[in-house]
Amino acid sequence: MPTSGQHRNIPGYGNRDYAKYFRMKEVRFPFDVYSADRGTFYPKQTWITIPVTQEQADFFLPVWVDEGDYTVEFRSTAENAPSNVTDQRNANTDLQHHRASDTIPVEVIGRLYDFKITDIADYNWSSVFRLNNGTTPKGTSYWVGKGDIDGEPRGNNNPYVLSIAPGSHPNNGYKNVAVKTGYHFKFELKSKGNMFDSKDGVRITPQFYFVDKTGTQRQAVDLYYHSNTKRFVRIGSSDDTERRYVILNDRMRNVSEQEMTDTALYIYDHYYTFDQIGHMSRSQFVHEYIRKAKEKTLVGKYDWMILPYQVRTLIGPKQIPTGVDYQRAYASVQKWYGEYSIPAGVYAVPKGTNLAEYGRKNKLDEKSPIFLREGYIIVNFNLESIRDGNVNAPHLQYIHGPLMNQWQLEGYRNSYTDPYGKHFSLRDGDVVFYHGDKSSQDDFDAQVPH
Repeated sequence: MPTSGQHRNIPGYGNRDYAKYFRMKEVRFPFDVYSADRGTFYPKQTWITIPVTQEQADFFLPVWVDEGDYTVEFRSTAENAPSNVTDQRNANTDLQHHRASDTIPVEVIGRLYDFKITDIADYNWSSVFRLNNGTTPKGTSYWVGKGDIDGEPRGNNNPYVLSIAPGSHPNNGYKNVAVKTGYHFKFELKSKGNMFDSKDGVRITPQFYFVDKTGTQRQAVDLYYHSNTKRFVRIGSSDDTERRYVILNDRMRNVSEQEMTDTALYIYDHYYTFDQIGHMSRSQFVHEYIRKAKEKTLVGKYDWMILPYQVRTLIGPKQIPTGVDYQRAYASVQKWYGEYSIPAGVYAVPKGTNLAEYGRKNKLDEKSPIFLREGYIIVNFNLESIRDGNVNAPHLQYIHGPLMNQWQLEGYRNSYTDPYGKHFSLRDGDVVFYHGDKSSQDDFDAQVPH
């Protein structure tokens, strides 16, 4: 809010600093704000005074502010203004006005952030994520990078950053280890904003790449597997009918009872009418919610997933100013839980390969030379939010936003060198390297359940 600029082009005015003629400068937000310097809370529609000599002031939006379009108002009052002061836009060049005012349109938008991997079922990784012979979560996380939501240092060091690849294991004896196909990995991410309704979700679209063990010749690939009824089913085809499930209240997730209780109470109070749920008390509903959270929730397939509200908890602030709705505040930050794997018996070919045509001209079996093996299958995630079930118009983007890339803001590394000196280029969204030639079927006679 400057005090200098062009006024009337007459003697004594012109383009100069008018600070000594200001009585006050003010700003008014149509939503709650905190001042950055003092942390003072200002309810929405409060005129906030800015010192005349101060040209810039920083404010923060509380997370409970609804996403949407707003108008911010500014006004500067002359030191000789009467009690019945009137406004003029930009500058009071008309002498009957003693206050200059302006408005600026702004958009409040949420965030997707804090994606991390919290468990890998591969036994080579058990000591990284689990205690007590694999029965208790250790609390280890692999984050997008070393930055938090706004890029400030998080405190995690190497190797606890994505992508998980050879060299990511903290034990030097496992420096050549990626993840064997068939083993799932668990992950979490957070969102801020209006993502607390029953039809909101996070859509995850996996893409697959293959890179050789020297880090070169990265290429997009199609993945095939054998189903119970058909051989060589392409992931994403009409024959690909395998379903993906997530259990929220899983031992290896270690979701707190308080987190589930808060979420259950919000659902009870906001998702149902009395006629629908009046037979059940709030405490009974919480008990039933926690019990059902031990059951599987369908989230999608190998080629897409949408994490629904059943695998989302609400984790917003509870220490809030007087007058702010308590449930609206803690519903304003959400945590989403998911897991993913590729099939144990998986076959990679360059994307677009006509495998059926190849099979008509050549012998097609699991050892056919068309399949890529000597390297790694990279799973890449595109994450976006879905509001009110509208899958055709995703709301928030983790990577492909028009004005920012949260993946980069959190410090994702776009290249790394493995323990053998091989250089790998990475792409935003690369989360896990799977061995192209090692499977969970190598560990057991039959595929492990997961």
